[in-house]
Amino acid sequence: MNILFVSIGNQVDYQCDCLFHGLTCLENVNVYILNEYRYMFEGNSSDYLLQQYGMGFTITNRISLSEQHIHTLKEAEENIRSRFYDIVIYGSIFRCNTLLKIVFQYYDKNKIIFIDGEDEDFAIRCIPRRYLPQTRRTIKLPNIYIRKRYKAIELSQKGVYFKRELREKDRIYFLPISFAIPKENIVNELSSKQVFQATIIPGKRDTYIYTTEEDYYRGYQIAQYGITMKKGGWDCMRHYEILANSCIPYFPEINDCPSTTMVPFPKHLIVETNNLYKKNGALDREYEFYANCLLAYTKEFLTTEKLAQYVLSFI
Repeated sequence: MNILFVSIGNQVDYQCDCLFHGLTCLENVNVYILNEYRYMFEGNSSDYLLQQYGMGFTITNRISLSEQHIHTLKEAEENIRSRFYDIVIYGSIFRCNTLLKIVFQYYDKNKIIFIDGEDEDFAIRCIPRRYLPQTRRTIKLPNIYIRKRYKAIELSQKGVYFKRELREKDRIYFLPISFAIPKENIVNELSSKQVFQATIIPGKRDTYIYTTEEDYYRGYQIAQYGITMKKGGWDCMRHYEILANSCIPYFPEINDCPSTTMVPFPKHLIVETNNLYKKNGALDREYEFYANCLLAYTKEFLTTEKLAQYVLSFI
């Protein structure tokens, strides 16, 4: 299968990058890109990676350069006209829509995939305060979230549209999608626990003490629990990094997460392990049972390769 993967490729974009990584892991799949997508491929210096979002941990610098198939815009346009690509994937549709008009001309709806990994879920509460009318005033200002929702619905009629932060009411238009983690990042077995809780606490900058991925992962490997939470959106790479290092996420808000967001994530298990965390107990068989279940689940269902298979299953 030949895939044209369209993205800006100049800065870390977790949803886009997770899918791209997973696609390159699949057998008999050739992924073509329109730019260097430098940070995703091997050979980058540590200084360069540390400048990336999240210091380049987890998703960058992992794909062999032998998988870096770059087509120029002219080559891509000719290949679209000849239908050389079996499908076209827009890895982040609101950030890059290069060649979209010609793609619409030559490809059917089920051969075009749109990925929307943005944090907003199009809810009214997301409207910035500067757009809200003052008391007793009716000001017609552009609502960027409502306009983006209309645009997304329009695109969903022309391709298969995946939305990360997805409300139940919008499930009729969009398919759910989530972050994932490279399978090579997942530890083989439950690691020895030395502390009850990992050092990092989201939002407390003084706890962000790690400058290498190895040390960052080690911080979770020695801990029973790692605190995580909703950030800009519900999905967050930290959830998966904790799980991949045989640590259990403590996610107190998980009950409020919409059923159509983070669909593959083991929410019901996390609800149960939240209760274990509150007991503040020592490592015991009950903890080991849940930790091993979550690690096995992560290996089976939360890898980038599984994500890619899921997306391709809709074509």
